[in-house]
Parts: sequence; C-alpha cells; structure tokens
Amino acid sequence: MQLCDTCGFVLNESDFKCANCAAPIPNREAPVEQIQARTPIEKTAPKIITPRNLSGYLPKKTIILLLVVGILLAPQTQSLMNESLDYWDEMNTPYYNIPESITINLIRNFTIYLENSKSAEYELILGKPENRPSWPQQDTNLWQEINQINVNPQFEENEVGRMKWSGQLKDDERAYVSVEYELTVNTIRPELTIEDSGTVEEIPEGYEIYLDDEWLIEPSLPEIQDLASEMTNGTNGNVIHILGNIFDYISSEYIYQPSSIPKSCPESMESGYGDCDDFAILFSSIARAAGIPTWLELGKIPAFIDNRENCDLRDWGGHAWVNALVPLSDGTSTVVSIDLANSYFLWMPPYRISDWVDDGNGDNLYSYYYLFSSQGTGKATYVENSYVSSCTTSGNIKLTEL
Repeated sequence: MQLCDTCGFVLNESDFKCANCAAPIPNREAPVEQIQARTPIEKTAPKIITPRNLSGYLPKKTIILLLVVGILLAPQTQSLMNESLDYWDEMNTPYYNIPESITINLIRNFTIYLENSKSAEYELILGKPENRPSWPQQDTNLWQEINQINVNPQFEENEVGRMKWSGQLKDDERAYVSVEYELTVNTIRPELTIEDSGTVEEIPEGYEIYLDDEWLIEPSLPEIQDLASEMTNGTNGNVIHILGNIFDYISSEYIYQPSSIPKSCPESMESGYGDCDDFAILFSSIARAAGIPTWLELGKIPAFIDNRENCDLRDWGGHAWVNALVPLSDGTSTVVSIDLANSYFLWMPPYRISDWVDDGNGDNLYSYYYLFSSQGTGKATYVENSYVSSCTTSGNIKLTEL
C-alpha cells in the first residue's frame, strides 16, 4: 500500500495523482487519449437573387438576343439601316443617265447635183431653228436656245420663215450649201400626274385651230371618232388620262417601220405599221377628235447617242413628235411633249433640234416634208452629210425608266 507524500491519502495503483489533494504521484504519467479528428461541416451559403443578377434565371443567349433587338429597334439604328437599304437598292437598280442640257455644234453640208447631163432648176428649203418654247407652246422656261446660225451661201427667207436656196445646174455643175447650228437644249421633264390634270371642258380658248382637220390629221374621220370614244371612256374627261390611253394604244398596236412619206390615218390603221410621222399624225387625229388641241413639232435627232464625256451624237435624221395642250387642276395650263417612236410620254431628252412647230396650216405642214424640188430637162438631187463638231453636257438626271 502506497500513501500520498503530501497528504498521506491511500493511493490506488492506477492513480497518477492523489485523489484527495491532486498532487502528482512520482514515477507515474498521465495516459495519452486518442483524439479523433473531426470532419468539417460544409455550409452552403444561400444564393441571393437581385435585379442585377438576371443571368441567374435567363440564359445568356437570351440576354444577348434582347440586347441585339434593342439596338436594332433604336431610332438611330433604324435611320442608319434605312439609309443603307436605300443605298443598296440604288446600287442594284439599273438607271439611265440623262444630261440636264447639251450644247452642240451641228453642221449640215448639202451637195446638189444633176443625175444626168442636162439642166435643172432647184430649190432647197430648210426649217430655221428658233428659241423654244414658241407659240403655241406655253412653257415659261427656255428649253432650246439658239446661240448662232452660220450659213454659206446666204439664204432667202420664204413666207413661212424657212431658209431657201435656189439655183440652176448644167451638166456636171454642183452647188454646195453649208449650215451650222450652235445651240443649247434642255431636258423637258415636268412632274405631272393624272391628279394634276384638268378636264377637256377646262381647256382654254384660242386653240380651236388645233382641233380641226389638217393635212393628214383628220379628227373628223368616223374611224378616228370611234377610237376617240374608246380612249375617253372611263376617264371623266381627264386630259392626261386620255393622252395616256392614246399613247398606250399606239405603242401596243403598231410596229415601227420607217418610210419616206407620211401615211394617212386609214393607211396606218390598215397596215399596223408606221414611223414617227405616222404615229404623230395618228395620235394628233385621235386627240383632236377627243377635244384636246394637239399638233406636230418637227426637227432632227441622232440615231446614235453616247453621252459619256464629250457626248457622241451621230446619224442625224428628221423626226416628228407631238405637242398637246393640258389644262391643270390649279386653273393654269401647259403644253406637253410626246414622242411615240421613242416612247417618251410627257417628256423629252435634250438630244433633239426643233426647227418648226405646226402652225395649224395644212399647206405649211405639207411643204415641210418636201424640202427639195427640181424642174427642167434634167433632174437635180442632193446628198446631205451631217455631223456634230462639238458637244458638251451639263448636269445629270438619273431615271429608272424612260
């Protein structure tokens, strides 16, 4: 038995300190306890959803799509897109470039000679270009300006105001006439629609002569009267509407075929063919029968046109187109141009020279088509060589259709 050295209390063999005074017992050590490692408890932090944390319940692709849609719907983006689409359409839309005006020097050289070795007297008569518009045309803007006309030899002016050269040839003799025109011509393209037009009843007075029969223009013919009734049907008398119907009728029902002498309306209607003169005569006849004052304008146009850079205009020949009086809904009136052979309705490009406007006198219209005459034991004739010595363009008009 062992006693505590401090207090004398009885010690057990397993004690390492006194149970009474807790004094340590010499040569005895406290037992080592096996400490088991604790496994840490994982804690999950709660996920707090706020308005700024949309990705928690919207997919990222949806967010990107919404942003793109928002950008596309923005007014600034819409404006930019519309401009881009307009530019793209413009790049992919074919168009015609028409100069606003051209200034040209046209030279016409005539050589007059005998077809045999006898003799003959001759007369060469040419229309004299003047500034346009001129009566009965009503436009206020000058669209043809004559800068100068040079001739050699000098001409006589006849009763109609045309230039006349006359003389006599024998055997191998020849005569030469040279005419040079320097002029500026503008494009005529008024912004007119059916809604701008007045009616036949609103046509002003003073144009009655352009409702009557004239050389080859025959509104009194029964077949022309019937056509006029068809052209006015359903138009309520709207003048531009009627003119458009006549234009469409001739354009769709007749085939262009050149000829030297104009045909009458019955001849054109029977054959189904015609050229610029025939179409203009038929158009004027129908329009006059419908009560619309209409007349011919005559001059020259080129058959070959290249308006790039210095503009190349070649193969000039005679041409006829139509003028028509149109009352407007605002109480005024205007004169429009219609070229059936070239499909120009209510407008004209600048590639033309006007040298005579029909004055309503059938004899003067007839004589225009017979510019050369010969009398004698022989027969005189002529050849013409026309060309443009210079040409410049000004301005540019883009047209998607002619």
